Amino acid sequence: MKLNPFEKKLVQHPLRFWLQNHVEARLLTSMMPKPMPCCERALEIGCGFGNGIQLIREHFGAGHITAIDIDAEMVAAAQSRWQARPQGIKGLSFSVADATRLPFTDSQFDIVFDFAVFHHIPDWQTAIKEVERVIKPNGYFVVEDLHRAAICNPLSRRLFEHPQQHRFNHSELLTVMRQTGFKIVCDRNVFNLAGIVLAQKVSG
Repeated sequence: MKLNPFEKKLVQHPLRFWLQNHVEARLLTSMMPKPMPCCERALEIGCGFGNGIQLIREHFGAGHITAIDIDAEMVAAAQSRWQARPQGIKGLSFSVADATRLPFTDSQFDIVFDFAVFHHIPDWQTAIKEVERVIKPNGYFVVEDLHRAAICNPLSRRLFEHPQQHRFNHSELLTVMRQTGFKIVCDRNVFNLAGIVLAQKVSG
């Protein structure tokens, strides 16, 4: 499900960029094994306006980042934003794609990122299966997302457009990830409103 106009304004606000690059990046990298594993090929699902690319490049050292979104407007905006930067789009690929039908071969990526996207996906369980398919064995899945209590309430329904059926809480998300073939390396539950998960693909 695409973002509504109000949420698009929120995600491109400078405060959102600052939080992602200075607070969330620190939390996410603190969960990774040390030394940092190889993250040469990265996939970002739901790239939005492209701020996640900066986090992945600077803090995870990805050599090539594939950024996808179901909204063609967002993909065009992200690509335009990075074309205007000094480093340009070297090492970046952009495409319009559905997370439940990823247009990639099996075991293609070292690491996959979900920055608050899966709560927008009606069939999020299938999206997790697709992530597991395209990650290399022993590769990582970084999840930062909102839980059912954060989006299935009167205020959220008034401001945003999120699927309301079959949403997940923290334990339900972890259960599906384990059933799909991931080992939970580290996770943090924030008052069951949001959560951060680092998972590793254990199946070959």
